[in-house]
This record gives sequence, C-alpha cells and structure tokens, in this order.
Amino acid sequence: MQKIKPKQVTKLIIPLAGFGTRFLPVSKNYPKEMINLVDRPVIQYLVEEAHESGIKEIIFVLNYSKDIIPQYFSKHQHPHQKKAYQNSSAAKENLAELDDLLSKIKFHKIKKTTTLGDGHSILFAKSKIGAGEPFAVTMGDLLSPPGKPFLKQLIQVYQKTGAPVISVEKKPRPEVNKFGVIAPQKSDGRLHLVGGLVEKPKPEEAPSTMVLTGKYILTPAIFREIQKVMKNPASGEVRLADALASYAKNNTLYAYECEGKIQDTGNKLDFLKATVEFAAAHKVFGADFKKFLQSFTREV
Repeated sequence: MQKIKPKQVTKLIIPLAGFGTRFLPVSKNYPKEMINLVDRPVIQYLVEEAHESGIKEIIFVLNYSKDIIPQYFSKHQHPHQKKAYQNSSAAKENLAELDDLLSKIKFHKIKKTTTLGDGHSILFAKSKIGAGEPFAVTMGDLLSPPGKPFLKQLIQVYQKTGAPVISVEKKPRPEVNKFGVIAPQKSDGRLHLVGGLVEKPKPEEAPSTMVLTGKYILTPAIFREIQKVMKNPASGEVRLADALASYAKNNTLYAYECEGKIQDTGNKLDFLKATVEFAAAHKVFGADFKKFLQSFTREV
C-alpha cells in the first residue's frame, strides 16, 4: 500500500494575548512583540521565519492592546506616509524586505478580551484551520537563531513522520524547572517519541533535560485536548503544554532537537543577549559589530 503523503503546512498561529509584564514600563501601552531588535520588531523575525519555512497564512491572536501588530503588517499607508516614503530612496530600501513579506503572506487577526493562557489563545484560531489540516504554532518571544528556522526543520520532520512534532533543546538540569520537559519514550538521534510531558518540574524530578522551545507542528486533534484542559486548568491557565501531555498519552507525538539554540526575547536580560546575537549576524553591519565586541571585550 502506498504511503499517504502528509498535507503541506501552510498556516501559522501566533498567540499574542499576553500583557508583557516583564517589559514594564515600556509594554504598558506598547506590545513587547513590537520592541525593536537590532533593526526590526521582534514579531517581524517570526514572520520572516514563517516565510522561509513555506508558511502562506499567519493568524495573530491578540488582546485589545495590540492592534499595532496587524497594522504594521498592513499594506495600507497614510497618504502623508506614502508620499514621504516615495520621496526617500533610503525609506524604499529599508521597507523593501517588509513589502516583500506583505506580498507573499496573508494575515488574519483574532481579538480576545480574556487572557487565559497560550492554549486558550490557540483554541481561538480553530475556525481558521481546516479539518485534517496541519498547522504551525510559534510563541511570540522565542526566535530561531539566524539562518536556522526551527519551523522549517520541524516541517521537514512532519513530512517524514506524518505526526505532530515539537521543538526541544537540552538544558542543564538545574534550569529545567523553568520549562516544560518531555519524557522520551524512544530516541533516534535528534528525534524523540514523547511518552509524557511535565510543566516546570523540580530538577531532581524532571524526566529528562529536554525542554520545550516554543515551536510546534500540530493537527486539529490538539483542539480537543485543549478543550479538555479548559474543564480543569492547572494553575488557572489553559496551557498548550498540558494539552500536549494529554495528547501524548494516546497518540504519537514527536520532539525534535532543532539545529541551533533558541533565542528567548521574553525578558530583559535575554533580550539584550538576542540583540548581540542578531546584530553579530546582520548582513550589513555584522562584521563591524563583531569588531566592536572584540574591542569592547579587550577594554573590559
């Protein structure tokens, strides 16, 4: 019997309904996802990763304070803006990459009035996903390293296995209490069959040192698991990690150690680290920035 080829992954859900409390006061009236990282907002890196991975549609799940995000990815410009941009060669050059994205990706927005966890936000996007249609999810503050889109790597794994797959990374055991941790049932190199998943375990009780890094290829079956979690949410939140743990009990779920290290931008210190990493990899001034870092290190 000929093996049925998995459907293409062309849609991405990005849950963005949080309030960015770790970035106060700047996030009081300004989404943390729109904070500038080197020369573009954090959210644009996620959209660029999606495009590089073959995604055609992106679904933003937002709270009332984040209208600026879909506005940023809108082709509409104020007449005065349009005139200024047309008269500036520098503006045209700087906007060229963004304009290219806008021409290749369709954006949807879903508004929420409540914030009950990332799983709850993902469930809100259910109407945008077809029956049997696989889809990607990325958290809004976790970036793939330059040149190594995690979503692309996960999609390649999904095309081979036909089963949902999540990104993981090995961490020192004392640090695993900050993350969701998988219990691998069977492993083949970087690929692991998930036997269970524990959210923020004590280091000595963690089933492994492989933690979730915020990138997922899922199928609509996960929506049923999220609805189960909603009936009895842990800590008052409807978390995707809990739904994945429930799913793995009776279904095939893989975890993949992607090539490269995930870059967190969800707190101030990690944001500074991300700024250095992405600046050093910048195609225009990365080389000069590395020289600056070397001279700065010598001075220190």
